[in-house]
Amino acid sequence: MDYPLKTPGQLGAVLKGFRRERKLTQAAVGAAVGLPQNAISQIEAAPDHSSLARVFKVLAALELEVVVRPRQPGKGAAW
Repeated sequence: MDYPLKTPGQLGAVLKGFRRERKLTQAAVGAAVGLPQNAISQIEAAPDHSSLARVFKVLAALELEVVVRPRQPGKGAAW
């Protein structure tokens, strides 16, 4: 299933949802990617204040990927 994202906050919610679905704690994800628990909390709460490299580390730990595709006609930018 795809999860189209239009805001950074949506990304945080999706990351948190997948982490919980996989029954992982923030500390466990952090340990897997070499980050402290509070960094994972920050990424979930405000991914727009986190580096892209950190976000991609979390995506990899959760076995997720980013797909970029053109918007469907008639859908404007959210920002």
